[in-house]
Amino acid sequence: MYFDPLIFNNENYRLVLIFLYSLVATYVAIPYVIKKCKQHGYMVKDMHKYKRPLIPVLGGVAILIGLLVSLALSQLIAAADMPLGNLFIFYFVVIVYGMYGMIDDIFHFKKRYSKIATLLVLSLPLVSLVDPKSISFGFLNFIPTNILLIVLIPIYVMVVANLINLHAGFNGLGPGTTLVMLVAAGIKVYLTHGPTNLIFLMPIFGSILIFFLYNKYPAKIFDGNIGAFIMGSALGAFLILNNLEIFGVIILIPHIITFVLDTWVLGIRRFKDIEFPKPRKDGLIIPDKSMRYKSLKNILCTWFKLTEKQAAWILIGTTTIFCFVAVMWV
Repeated sequence: MYFDPLIFNNENYRLVLIFLYSLVATYVAIPYVIKKCKQHGYMVKDMHKYKRPLIPVLGGVAILIGLLVSLALSQLIAAADMPLGNLFIFYFVVIVYGMYGMIDDIFHFKKRYSKIATLLVLSLPLVSLVDPKSISFGFLNFIPTNILLIVLIPIYVMVVANLINLHAGFNGLGPGTTLVMLVAAGIKVYLTHGPTNLIFLMPIFGSILIFFLYNKYPAKIFDGNIGAFIMGSALGAFLILNNLEIFGVIILIPHIITFVLDTWVLGIRRFKDIEFPKPRKDGLIIPDKSMRYKSLKNILCTWFKLTEKQAAWILIGTTTIFCFVAVMWV
């Protein structure tokens, strides 16, 4: 059989290869990360299970490995029209978010304002990828200056990353909802601009796709802050890079609802945070009375008496609905 190397000059094949690099590397890395977490004690109890099994917590390291391998091997299929320089700048932001998350997993930073300031600074390199352009927030349209971009872009990415982190909590929920939103954003970008900017999506999409299979109920590994910050920053950066700010608000509505509820219960009413309810033999999640309206997942589990698995899939389905609405009408 004759092999024609020119087949890789096709843009779609290059995108598929970058996706596969990430997927395979993450698949290979996950068992290794699980083994090392067990050896070095990076384990936490799965607090929603009755027997509270110990689960490796630094699973986001496997996602990070997938990204690094995919970016490195992308050089093998580089073409003149591939924006590899921009790709590396894009994932510099994502990777430093992940590194910050890993340090947070190890040292457990407590000061919220220092976290916000650090994440804002880490987002600054993304500004170099965005030209001043028309940005629309509903009825508000304006042409931002470079100084305004330096403010808006880091805030947007930081907010999305924190929303992903806050909304998670059940097996598969963080990676599952992020995966759905990345697919929706990819479809929107493809329909609007073609396949060119999908190169920014492929590394993170391959990593999260395979990681979700290990993180869904019953989870064999947790993503930790490192995984949540990688996923959230990649989503936020991809949205801002493709001028999908309002689109992002729509697909993140369930996450925004959780943020508002969390702020109301903990920030305004100042209830003591009871993050995990007592586990039950029947697997139902019954939040403490003071925590019933702390998050969207707590509301669902209070109103409908759901197990962790049921609640996670309902929330993933809810995000899917908002994604469909955004793709069709935004």
